[in-house]
Amino acid sequence: MHDNQSSYAFWSWFVAMGLAIVLLLMYMNGNGPSNTCCETNKTPAASSLSSADQTPIVTEAFSFSASATEFTGNGDASNITWISDLDALKALLSDDLKAEGDELTVTLTGEVDSEEMKQQKLANAQAFFGPDVSINNQITVAMPMVVNAPPTATLYFESGVHGLPVNAGSILESSVEWLNNHPETKAIISGFHDATGDFESNQQLAKKRAQSVSNALIAAGINADRIEMRKPESTQGDGDLNEARRVEVTIE
Repeated sequence: MHDNQSSYAFWSWFVAMGLAIVLLLMYMNGNGPSNTCCETNKTPAASSLSSADQTPIVTEAFSFSASATEFTGNGDASNITWISDLDALKALLSDDLKAEGDELTVTLTGEVDSEEMKQQKLANAQAFFGPDVSINNQITVAMPMVVNAPPTATLYFESGVHGLPVNAGSILESSVEWLNNHPETKAIISGFHDATGDFESNQQLAKKRAQSVSNALIAAGINADRIEMRKPESTQGDGDLNEARRVEVTIE
């Protein structure tokens, strides 16, 4: 009986020592019960901190400038569909034109020879960039050079009168001859008045004088669409009163 108790005590002690050794090895390897518990509790907090420290990615807005020979773009172009066809853009910008802008607005600059060409460039640009892009057409039309055109014809009027002076035919003769021989040109008519009397009434008088000259050109065979009535920046003429009451006809 005594031997059985001794044997039982020995094996109990042996198992206890074995468990103690196993637990010791687990602690040494970082796998103990308390360690596992603590690591489990720390994981969400660490994950939350990492998420809070993340910096959002900010992309630069798209912008560009272009000519017939070069293209410069900046920012995020992932939504710019036309950027894959830069050859067509450079062809559009022939004649030394330039374009610059962003995803929503494009400004065209440069110079062309006619209003028709300016409008055609606008239409071509709208078709290229698409209907969602606003085109700001700042293209200018070159002033045509008229070589050997007659000098400005000047007609002088009596005070308060808009009827043609008696010598109007001879004064306009060289202008009419040029216009007939050069159908690509046109007449620019500007009327002036003196500084006496009511300013508003004088402006109307200057306009009537210019219209009288226009009627004379039409009567001489010049089509009305080749005559432009161009109000000067100041209708009040310079110089003496006789010099101020005048109408000028210039060829362009």
